[in-house]
Amino acid sequence: MKRLVAAFAILAGVVSAPPAWAQAARARVIVTVVDPSGGVIPDATVSLIGLEDATKAAAVEPVKTTDKGLATFEGVALGRYSIQGSFPGFELGLLREVRLRSGDNKHVVVLPIKKMESEVTVGRDAQNVASDRRSTFGTALTREQIEALSDDPDEMQQQLQDMAGPNAILRIDSFEGGRLPPKSQIKSIHITRDAFAAENHFAGGLFIDIITQPGIGPLRGGVNMRLRDGSMSARSPFTTTKGPERMQNYQTFFGGSLLKEKSSFNLSIGGQSSFETPNRFVYIPGVGTRSEPLSIRRPNDGLFLNGLLDYAITPDQTLRVGVSRSAFSSKNNGVGGNDELERAFSSENASTFVRIQEAGPLGRRFFTNTRMQIGRTSSTSVSVLEAPTFRITDARTTGGAQVSGGRQATMINLQSDLDYVRGIHSVRSGIILDGGSYRSDDSSNYLGTYLFESPTAFEAGRPTSYTRRVGDPNITYRNLQAGIYLQDDIRVRRNLTLSPGVRYELQTHLNDYNNFGPRFGMTWSPFKNGKTSLRTSFGVFYDWLNIGTYEQTLRVDGFRQRELNVANPLFPDPGNVGSLSATNRYLLSGDLPMVRNMRVSAGIDQTVSPRVRISATYAQARGFGLLRGENLNAPVGGLRPDPAFVNIVQVVADAASRQRTLSANTSITLAAPSPALNAPRWNWKRTSFNVNYSAGKAENNTEGAFSLPFTGSPGGEWGEVAGEIRRHRVNLGINTTALKNLSANLNLNASSGTPYTITTGRDNNGDLVYNDRPSGVGRNTQWAPRQVTVNGNFFYTLAIGKKTIQAPGGITGITIREGVATVMTGGAPPPRYRIGLSVNVQNLTNRANYTGYSGTMTSPFFLQPQSVLSTRKVDISLNFSF
Repeated sequence: MKRLVAAFAILAGVVSAPPAWAQAARARVIVTVVDPSGGVIPDATVSLIGLEDATKAAAVEPVKTTDKGLATFEGVALGRYSIQGSFPGFELGLLREVRLRSGDNKHVVVLPIKKMESEVTVGRDAQNVASDRRSTFGTALTREQIEALSDDPDEMQQQLQDMAGPNAILRIDSFEGGRLPPKSQIKSIHITRDAFAAENHFAGGLFIDIITQPGIGPLRGGVNMRLRDGSMSARSPFTTTKGPERMQNYQTFFGGSLLKEKSSFNLSIGGQSSFETPNRFVYIPGVGTRSEPLSIRRPNDGLFLNGLLDYAITPDQTLRVGVSRSAFSSKNNGVGGNDELERAFSSENASTFVRIQEAGPLGRRFFTNTRMQIGRTSSTSVSVLEAPTFRITDARTTGGAQVSGGRQATMINLQSDLDYVRGIHSVRSGIILDGGSYRSDDSSNYLGTYLFESPTAFEAGRPTSYTRRVGDPNITYRNLQAGIYLQDDIRVRRNLTLSPGVRYELQTHLNDYNNFGPRFGMTWSPFKNGKTSLRTSFGVFYDWLNIGTYEQTLRVDGFRQRELNVANPLFPDPGNVGSLSATNRYLLSGDLPMVRNMRVSAGIDQTVSPRVRISATYAQARGFGLLRGENLNAPVGGLRPDPAFVNIVQVVADAASRQRTLSANTSITLAAPSPALNAPRWNWKRTSFNVNYSAGKAENNTEGAFSLPFTGSPGGEWGEVAGEIRRHRVNLGINTTALKNLSANLNLNASSGTPYTITTGRDNNGDLVYNDRPSGVGRNTQWAPRQVTVNGNFFYTLAIGKKTIQAPGGITGITIREGVATVMTGGAPPPRYRIGLSVNVQNLTNRANYTGYSGTMTSPFFLQPQSVLSTRKVDISLNFSF
């Protein structure tokens, strides 16, 4: 009996006890913390607060979010909770009641932005941030600085180029190139300097990163109009009168939410209609110098459309789709300067691009960012006059432009990054594929060109040479260039980051597969206050073969098309030159490698005070395998080795370059921005300064892929590069909102002049290449004078109507880059309506910056300028937004 009772007791216990799987039933909670625009916030604090007896008893420790904004709670008791997120600079984010069920529970907490903060760095402590290579050596524009930029996208792009430097590459939402969106759609602007990581193709890359945001909340939009009238423009110093000029730009834009917390959009449509009067500056034999406006106008017209749509596929993954379409036409191109009226031609260009981006976390430790761009472009040109060309070197050109046909291209670019964060490692791997299909029937010089070395030779009817292209210009080809990369930022200590990486690249048309580029960087913050960052880096970078170079070797190969080149031809009728064998041809070397650059740099980034920051970088770079032309058929004793051709120019890679640069940047902000509602009418401290200075020297021994060295070898061709690297360059930007509702931006650019080469203007060595220099004179030994330009933009805003409730993310510029966020807030919500009037002045002082100096000794303008950079122009803009 006792055994029976015991058996029943055991059975009852088994029946009344919960099963093992029920005892183990727990929840896993994954919380993503984001700002109002959807950007993740690292290092935020997330808390689970029980709302019933069972969940209150199961206390859960708060968790910090990862670099990808994720907080994970394991083994949480089932039931009702509230989820709370917090971070300095933001209001509290709260999900008031959620019910946790067995398995994974995913939630998103949005942290509203405090209205009165000025700037907050989101992430780690000061020393930790200062040793992060992604957050140092760059500049994040404040909301006030962005507002002070021009409303016209083209002018804004020029202002940003002035601030960053002439070599800066524009990236809009991770895509290179493209047209700037309306300013109201720009969330943040960040200038990145000294980029050395394996993800970057360019040596020492300098980028202007534009992050846009689709419209959030109710429908908002506006209209921009810009006008320039010639009556407010200054005349050229080469003429006593100025011709008519006018420019009209217009743009409308609007955006907002389509599906609440799910999808939003932006759309902008605009166009331009303008004309200007070209000035000629010529020397007419028997008459002398003539400088005057021509009797024609040069019109330019265009239309463009940009659309942007984002859609939350899941709470963690966002899909963004952008579409852009542009079409532009212009007439009377190629006229002005040395080119007379009959040289005019018209052109049309159109492009369509579709951009797709998908980004978000994958699990706890991975983050992906994939973007693809598909585009199609087309261009055509038509000459006004079909006639031969007569060119007097650096003096006067008459006759037809001899351009026809065009070019069509279909291009695709795919790039995908996969980030992985674990412990001290932040790994990024990725791939980029950049390809295209091209078709061209572009034709030039199909009726022939006579070249005269001087006005005297023209008067005597003695041309030095006659060139002409004959044959079929139609070509089709494809190109693919690709790269893969792996980068790891290793947090050795909280103040020291080592960044090893490697990149591999290859390209069709090149039989070179040994293109491994190691990269390494070290970023160190030696002091606990995190105000000082030191960096050193090393990298090997490769340059892809320019498709224009490849296209030239396809088109003028001596068989499909031939380039006739006749010395001392008959004039004015060269005779039946088509039957002659005096032909140039161009080809690529069979073992052509990629151009390789080795770069080493060292720099310092110093925060002097919360209002003052300076940085400086010194870099040295060496280039190997630069392209130049080698003449396989140079005359020997006056005779060509292959009498069937004149010059056989083969592209080879034995040229080189060397470069040293020092760049420094200083930014000064006198006071924190004030909320618009409470700001005093006048406060001179609402002013900021940005100063960039660079000094450098760049030399090489080639003028390009098809350039033939005058001395016969690259060794005798070393000279300074006539490019964007100047001996000295300084940019000073002043931005102020001292007077309430008025933004003013002044920008001063000054730089050393550029070098140019002295040539004899004659074919002294008889190779029909006119690059002969006087004895003992090297390349680019003559210097143009310095250039100084002051530009100004003034913008006054009139608010109408009551203040609206600020849509999430609409009042700030938030930069979340590589896990580090900069939150730039400015206070009050915007008015219901806003009217703005702006005045933009190019070359405010109307300084004559002369350019186009002639180095040809036979030219009547030898050592004289033949053109001038933009004279003073005034644009007036009116915009309305709601």
